This record gives sequence, structure tokens and C-alpha cells, in this order.
Amino acid sequence: MKLIVTGGASGVGRALLSMLSAHEVWVLDRNRPEDLGSGHHYVPLDLADERAIEAALQALPGQIDGLANVAGIAQARQPEQVLAVNFFGMRRLSEALEPKLRGGAIVNVSSIAGRDWQAKLARLEPLLSSTSFEQDLRWCAEHREQFARDPYTLSKRLVTAYTLRSAQRALKAGFRINCISPGPIETPLYPTFESIMGKAQSDWTAAQTGRIATPEDIAEVLALLLTGPCSWLNGVDVPVDGGYCAGLDAGWIDFSASPVMRALAARKNKGG
Repeated sequence: MKLIVTGGASGVGRALLSMLSAHEVWVLDRNRPEDLGSGHHYVPLDLADERAIEAALQALPGQIDGLANVAGIAQARQPEQVLAVNFFGMRRLSEALEPKLRGGAIVNVSSIAGRDWQAKLARLEPLLSSTSFEQDLRWCAEHREQFARDPYTLSKRLVTAYTLRSAQRALKAGFRINCISPGPIETPLYPTFESIMGKAQSDWTAAQTGRIATPEDIAEVLALLLTGPCSWLNGVDVPVDGGYCAGLDAGWIDFSASPVMRALAARKNKGG
């Protein structure tokens, strides 16, 4: 198979690359992987730069069998950059590559942070319906106060919503599109997530399933959706979190007992 993996230089992307040794893979990343491997190719790419995306597209093959959108960031000096990397650039690259897919798969990496996208759909709609980078960035400039504090969660809500919406287009065009939603992962990004969540909340979340995920835990599911025998799986968001979301939905994890919710309750009681 001819496959494309974004973010293949580190973390989950690197773990996925090691599982795709039997395939020819084009790795798109700002950094070159240390161990690229034979039969693999490196193409430099900054997903926040539309011109860089256009240049990278020229270096890719005429037909492909799959695309794994793994690249992502948690924070940036400019919050719109998080949206650009995690969603705007991902969408631009994916839609440019769709005509090259020969009955293959697109797999996007979202997050459990985006699991409530349906409740926020009205807020997501302007960006979901956008048709250009220019329009995306104009929205960001006009609505900065709506996402500047937490651009990551917004970006992942968009990824999940976009994936499920795109399933109709994929069905008609003859490919499949799905996403996975990991919980915390032991990658270079984890300290950033821990600082955002707070260590107490981070430790509590990990304790609910016994540990946080390894990059390999996540890459295994990505590899299955990308290359495995699941041709009729389309438009699905797969939580890859050791059962954390299942616990919240089924009630065997009590989120009200988490440090962040206890602190919120205490502030409410103190105020009234």
C-alpha cells in the first residue's frame, strides 16, 4: 500500500510508522524522522502554512491507499495556530488527497476532549462550513475571544464533527473516513496537557484506567483502521482511552469526584 502519515517524526505518528514497515509511506512532518526506514519517504510540511501544504502535495504520488492525520499541537503562542495545525491544515490536505484515494481510508486523530461536539455544533458550524484558509483565519481574527483560552478543545471538536460529516462524501466517492479519540498519551505533548488540566486532575484521570496510553496503544488502532480488514467501517469515532469514556457514559466513573469538579463545587458552596 501507498500511505501518507502526518506527524510521523515523534509520538503516535512515529509508533505508527514502525507498524507500517510492509508499506510504502510518505511521512509529512516539520521534522525528519530519525529512523525513516527503507521504502519510506520524508516530505517537510507545516500544516499551519497553506503554501507549505501546496508544496507538499506536489511531492506525493498520484494514487494512494490511505492517509493518517496524526500531526497535532496542544498550545502555541498564537492560539489560531492550534486550529490551523489540528483542523484547517488537516482538512485542506485531506480534501486535496481524496481524489487520489483508490478505495482506501482516511483516519484522523481527534481526542476525548472533542467528544461533546454535538452539544457545541452551533458554535462549530461557521468553521465546519468554511471553504478556505483565508475564511478560517478571518473567523479567528473576528472571534478570538471565543477560543483563545482553549483552542485545543475547539480543534478536536471540529475534527470529530468534520470526520462524521465527511462520511457521506466518502461513501459516495468510494473511500472510508473515521477518527480515533485518545485520552492522555505518554508523548512529548503530555506535559503540556498536564499543565492545562492541572496535575491533580491529570493524575485522577490516569487512575481511572490504571495508566495513561503509550503511543503504541494508539498506533495499533490507527494501523487497523488504515490498513486492516474493516472496509465497511465509515464515519465512526473510536475512543481509544482504556474505557474512560465508557466509564463516564455507563456511570462507573464518577466525574463529580474529580479534583476539578470538587474544586468547582467548593467555590459554589463558598459563594452561596
